[in-house]
Amino acid sequence: MHHKGNIMPLTKLSTLPHVARLLQYKKPVKITLFGSSSTEGVGASSIATSYAGVFEQTLRAAVPDKLEVINRGIGGQGAVQMHDRLAQVLADKADLVIWQGGVNDPLTGVNLTDFEQITRDDLRALRESGADVALMDLQWCRLLDECPVAPAFQASVHALGQELEMPVFPRFEMMKQWSKTYGLGREDLSPDGIHMGDTGYQLLGEAVATWVLELAEG
Repeated sequence: MHHKGNIMPLTKLSTLPHVARLLQYKKPVKITLFGSSSTEGVGASSIATSYAGVFEQTLRAAVPDKLEVINRGIGGQGAVQMHDRLAQVLADKADLVIWQGGVNDPLTGVNLTDFEQITRDDLRALRESGADVALMDLQWCRLLDECPVAPAFQASVHALGQELEMPVFPRFEMMKQWSKTYGLGREDLSPDGIHMGDTGYQLLGEAVATWVLELAEG
């Protein structure tokens, strides 16, 4: 994952200052994963092999006995449903919130402008609560490849990250790279056409954990 700096430079705007301070002084770190089915772990054979499970296991090596990861992922949800759960996420009082969304909205006909406005407001509220906020973009899969409006939502996630000065984990691009590096096809990473499987989640969890540490050190 060290090559990912080529995708998104680690500038001062792309760091996680709150998490960085906690790690520097060896303080406990609380992270909330906020999203839809990818965050919930739909498609994984167990919690341990899900994105959240692998992420926590990988990060715990760097934050031993002082890490709490809260999974606020619910499959099938879009911006409206995630907004309805925002108070719960704010109540977590996490040091870092990793937002993962924008997948179900294009698949269910949500207006792009509505998605952007709701998501922008929610991301701002999370940051104003004192948390570091990071985003994750869409996955590489058949259903999104076949959805004409999906590229606009993918671009929107990156535009929101740039506008709000929040780092975006480039999942789509990373999945394409994993395909080349490990000889994996699209369906090897997203077997049912939309949800990642154990292989994809393993790579994703490790990569996002490494990314968070690199941003905190950045």
